[in-house]
Amino acid sequence: MVRDILSFNDEILTVAVIDRGGQIIAGDSRASFRERFELGILDGRSNYGGTLAIATLSVANEAKAAFGEPEAVITITKNCKLMLLPMLSYNTLIGLVLERSANVDYEELVNRIERLVAHALKP
Repeated sequence: MVRDILSFNDEILTVAVIDRGGQIIAGDSRASFRERFELGILDGRSNYGGTLAIATLSVANEAKAAFGEPEAVITITKNCKLMLLPMLSYNTLIGLVLERSANVDYEELVNRIERLVAHALKP
């Protein structure tokens, strides 16, 4: 599933599948990501990324009463874009790192990932 998500767009640098407990259960990244960022979030050295994803979703959910359920949380940093997609009906979050300059149709990307997750995780 993570390889399929990476293949959607060359500007997606890494993908992590995170369970509701904050455990990264699957992940993959492009070589360019590993060269640019010294992070161990996808190779088992750190679980900090999963914990941060859960905390980020919790903060976004604080505005749920006023604005509705978050479909994505996007953070733009100096070096990249971070995107968190809650797939709560599957008890899963999808974390993405994209090129900062990525020009992505976010709604289309979310819909494609939702369909892929539904297909991969259906009972």
